[in-house]
Amino acid sequence: MDKEQKLIKKPNNTKIKQEIKILQTQFSMLINKEVEWNIKRLRQKNFEFANKSGKWLAWQVKKRKEQNTINKIVVNGEETADPKEIRKGFVDFYKQLYRNRERNNKKKIERYLKEKAIRKITMDQKDQLNAPISKEEVEEVINELKRGKAPGPDGLTASYYKDLKDRLIVPLIEVMNNILKVREIPETWKEAFITIIPKQDSDLTQVKNYRPISLLNTDYKIFAGILAKRLKKILVRIIHEDQAGFLPGRQLRNNIRNVINIIEYLSDRGDKQVSLIFVDAEKAFDNVIWEFMLENLELMDVGRDFLNGIRAIYTEQRAKLIVNNVITEDIKISKGTRQGCPLSPLLFITVLEVLLNAIRQNKRIKGVTLGLNEYKVKAFADDVVLTVEEPTESIREVLDEMEQFGKVAGFRLNKSKTKMMVKNMDQETIVKIQQDTEIEVVKKVKYLGIWLSNKNIDLYQHNYIPVWKGIKKELEVWARMRLSLWGRISMIKMMVLPRLLFLFQTIPIVKGTGVFKEWQRVISRYIWEGKKPRIKHKLLIDAKERGGFALPDVRMYYEAACLCWLRDWVKLENKELLDLEGFNNRFGWHAYLWCEKKRVHKGFGNHIFRGPLIEVWDRYKNILETKVPHWLSPLEIMCVKKINMRDKWGTYGEMVTYEGGKWKMKPYDQVKLYMYDWLHYLQVNERFKKDLKERGYMDKESRFQKEIINNENKILSKMYKILLEWYTMDEEVKSVMVLWGKDFGYSVQLRDWEKLWRENIKFTACTLLKENVMKMLYRWYMTPVKLAKMYKVDNKCWKCKYKEGTFFHQWWECKKS
Repeated sequence: MDKEQKLIKKPNNTKIKQEIKILQTQFSMLINKEVEWNIKRLRQKNFEFANKSGKWLAWQVKKRKEQNTINKIVVNGEETADPKEIRKGFVDFYKQLYRNRERNNKKKIERYLKEKAIRKITMDQKDQLNAPISKEEVEEVINELKRGKAPGPDGLTASYYKDLKDRLIVPLIEVMNNILKVREIPETWKEAFITIIPKQDSDLTQVKNYRPISLLNTDYKIFAGILAKRLKKILVRIIHEDQAGFLPGRQLRNNIRNVINIIEYLSDRGDKQVSLIFVDAEKAFDNVIWEFMLENLELMDVGRDFLNGIRAIYTEQRAKLIVNNVITEDIKISKGTRQGCPLSPLLFITVLEVLLNAIRQNKRIKGVTLGLNEYKVKAFADDVVLTVEEPTESIREVLDEMEQFGKVAGFRLNKSKTKMMVKNMDQETIVKIQQDTEIEVVKKVKYLGIWLSNKNIDLYQHNYIPVWKGIKKELEVWARMRLSLWGRISMIKMMVLPRLLFLFQTIPIVKGTGVFKEWQRVISRYIWEGKKPRIKHKLLIDAKERGGFALPDVRMYYEAACLCWLRDWVKLENKELLDLEGFNNRFGWHAYLWCEKKRVHKGFGNHIFRGPLIEVWDRYKNILETKVPHWLSPLEIMCVKKINMRDKWGTYGEMVTYEGGKWKMKPYDQVKLYMYDWLHYLQVNERFKKDLKERGYMDKESRFQKEIINNENKILSKMYKILLEWYTMDEEVKSVMVLWGKDFGYSVQLRDWEKLWRENIKFTACTLLKENVMKMLYRWYMTPVKLAKMYKVDNKCWKCKYKEGTFFHQWWECKKS
């Protein structure tokens, strides 16, 4: 800059011109070096990550989207393209959104919460929440941080904390424990950047159609992550099971299963008029009033130190928007759970639980009743569904509860987006309910990613068919990409399998196997680019550790998902679910599973879930359990089925012992807890003798029981692995292994092959090189002998023109190769 200014003053100075030229040349060289380095790095990444499941391949697949530049918005009813006006429009919107209009509301909040039965935590739980933050906790959260995420306002990334962990842990512990004592967080923790992401399929001139994403400082997220881990362990015990969001062991499919089972039950009970209300709350997380949330935590008795930590966070917050890469002025935030914070979803469900409890305890709101069970409400975070009988009165009470709750907690019902489905109602009643509630009655609604309708028979049509149509269309586009065999297999794993697995795990309703054959045909056509397959399907789907290519088999994944769903039928623990799903069963669940009572009760398989699930079970029953299993309950098999039966059923594993070289029932005194009386014990004993004689009894728990029934982690993957191993059992010794042995003139041991599959194939990070090795091992390439069989041409070696051109000769023996 100095030289240029001097040149302006003395434009004819040759020396200054030469100096500027030298500097420009040096600058160009620096730029060129940087470009060269970036090209090398790009090539290195392409070498390592091309054709491999991960971000690199995902980036290639993604459609080219428009940049997130906001060109125009509507402000005060007028469209503007002025960048300053656009920024001002967003700032004004978020200032209004995060402004708390309910000031000085403390007395109302206290009065409301006193009327509700707020469940307190135990002293042990309180001690867990308020213990000093330890080195192990900080280290655990730092280890879980993901590299590559955008940092907060201070610019310090997750990599910084991971790489300097040993130096940073001690000062972090000191700062965090001080916060729990003095209720004051660092100034930098009060700040955030908010980036604006457009919502899909919406009018992008409207500010409300942009989703805010908060970028928080990493050290703050470490602190919040520690508190969140502590709180999660407590909430899973005190939050009702109707709330399935953000808590371990609870999944969204449980809610969907419940709603579909209710619809199935109501299809059989035409006398019950029922409304299913799918609640949409307006900006549910952003409207939470801090005072309500903190008062609720205090009534839960979470303890002083833990509450200090939450109060420190929710006392003062501010954020800057990033609009078109320009940072705006500060926005004061005075309500709403903090976006991007690990604590936010947990704090939100503690607030929402007050409303859900009020609905559960309000006897004027009539849920769907079945025996002693009442099915009234289910929630996944803010996605709430209500199922109510006597809808006119019940809905009025629900709306009143929501209104009272909203006045103190910030909850606002969005009636335009809230939808209702009805069962067994005439048109006149439907019209009246719509007029009274201002909630639209629809025939289908999307809930947690699944299209539900008031007729379960439409589930396949509304969900499976559109998803598969979309997949087929995308496969045609992906077929034009330059990917290798493993690259195309990775595409199926990354882009196709997750979408199908979501359906398999939430609505396993497919009967028969025809549809899977068609799907696999389409996938195979994509994998082989429309050409004849060179490797048979069994070898493609086999695990890589056994020499396969690990192509997902969609039918087997569906069957694995079905068998995982059957855990509830086997375990007999979730009484409410079992009563609802088996509302018209004539026998116990184990009688259908083991004694094939579906042949007696023909209607068992007519249920939307029971039919497909029992079909898959019958297919694999004798493979998974070769003898009478330990989980089988003779008591449940022999019972006369009715609603609201006992919670605990004795199993053979609990009632049988091995003595004197044989299996027999334990003495009556040891098992009388499970029996009605001595006569009942004798009946069970006779049942066991019969089972022992007909099928034999497992010496130990089966693999199915150990890995699936008695387990909670990764059960779908484990179930798929069990089925895959059984299906590919005859391919353990592959034909190519035998051929290589013949060529070498000696038998290659199985352990050597296993070492090759497991270890030696990992000689490089490059997927393409690994694939070439696999192609060589599978004798992928054409040879004169192969071509001679196909086209009746000369089978002599192309190079030496003398010997037969076998694969081994071409690649190994020929001296001219």
